[in-house]
Amino acid sequence: MRGGLAVAIVGVAGEPTTQLAGDLRRLNYRAEVICWSSSGLAPVARAPVVVIVDFRTLGVDAARACQAVRQDHPLRKAPVVALVYEQEGPRLDFSLGFDDLILAPYRLTELAARLRLLEWRTQRAAGPETVRVGPLRLNQVTYEVAVEGGQVELTLKEYQLLLFFVRNPGRVFTRAEMLDHVWGAEYFGGTRTVDVHVRRLRAKTGAAGEMLETVRGVGYRLVPPVEDARD
Repeated sequence: MRGGLAVAIVGVAGEPTTQLAGDLRRLNYRAEVICWSSSGLAPVARAPVVVIVDFRTLGVDAARACQAVRQDHPLRKAPVVALVYEQEGPRLDFSLGFDDLILAPYRLTELAARLRLLEWRTQRAAGPETVRVGPLRLNQVTYEVAVEGGQVELTLKEYQLLLFFVRNPGRVFTRAEMLDHVWGAEYFGGTRTVDVHVRRLRAKTGAAGEMLETVRGVGYRLVPPVEDARD
């Protein structure tokens, strides 16, 4: 029973969003529709476990809505799912910062499986300790990231990718391997999303981002500082 877990839907009032909210309630989630308007996002009543951005109803405002979600305090720590029509999937901009996508029309069983998978990944990433490498600190309980003592704001998927690198220092991973480990085998997007996320990690983490090394023709690896390698 998931009646205590809230899922936020960012969209425009209308039949597609109303149907999605009904489907979530049938899956025993508490669905809260956060309407998008020219003034931005309406206030959210409670912090959700997942945010679904309904690209079907938002149209050209979808990019602005994704950015607003990432800046909204109650929403920004939750994984973000893009819900798009199947024909729009190949044209999706992966730099918008969503963590997963669902193609419409969807089956109720698929929606349930995606939400359970996101819940499981989020819970699995949690742990009692802080992970350290070079100037980088990752708190696995609070999902906070710090570089040289300064806090860094990351999306959930950026955090999970960075944690994956930190847990496997020095090892080279192909883009396909990173998609499988971080996004999951069910992810429909292409390997370009890995490049986008690595580029954003480098930009956001400054000196720590220099540890993310491109291995030409293969993929990426995290190279810890020499002093860390000696520990």
